[in-house]
Amino acid sequence: MEKNKTGKYFKYAIGEIVLVVIGILIALSINNWNEKRKENKISQDYLIGINNDIKKDIEQVDKILKEQTTSISLISSIENVFIEEYHQPERHTSFFNALDTSQVKALFYRSVSYRPRRGTYNSLISDGKSGFIKNRDAFQLIQEIYDEENLRLASSYGVIKEFESKIVLMYPYQKKHWTYHDLKNSKGDKIFFDLSNFTEQKYFYAQNLFKLKEKMLAVLKLFEMEIEEK
Repeated sequence: MEKNKTGKYFKYAIGEIVLVVIGILIALSINNWNEKRKENKISQDYLIGINNDIKKDIEQVDKILKEQTTSISLISSIENVFIEEYHQPERHTSFFNALDTSQVKALFYRSVSYRPRRGTYNSLISDGKSGFIKNRDAFQLIQEIYDEENLRLASSYGVIKEFESKIVLMYPYQKKHWTYHDLKNSKGDKIFFDLSNFTEQKYFYAQNLFKLKEKMLAVLKLFEMEIEEK
């Protein structure tokens, strides 16, 4: 009888242990599921945040490109000064499709600077959450955009500002009164060369903006796939 009682107690104890283990495994599974869900939510928030930032930045890029191409079209309509290989005019035909002869004043001024929205990206990096961007191709493009392309644009814009400071001081009368007819008649004069050089710097800036936009569109395409999968 004692042996029977001991056997029953032993079986009961094993049963209790099994139930406890099963309970622990279920609790761990639920906890892991909750953690995974939280991680997915955080990842989704970063994806959507950067996605929205880039969409707004593209709108800003398009606006600035339109301003730059005004000057490029004016100069190129009088003389083809962008034929060198590093200008790649065949790749940037859209730069020459904004001729507005009433906007000669644009030749004397720079456009507004490009100011990217970095809030979500800065948070991602400072919080050490870069691993939440599972698509590493997308993350590499994001790094190039924020840590390389944006710096290149800022440097290029600095050159434009220096050119503008000289232009507005040298030609105060022309920037106020010139018409397209005056611009055409200045071909071969120093002022035309100065304005061409200034516009060339705008061209380089536009090239960098164009390259930036290409990368941002590629990121949006990758993000769209990621967001749809989650």
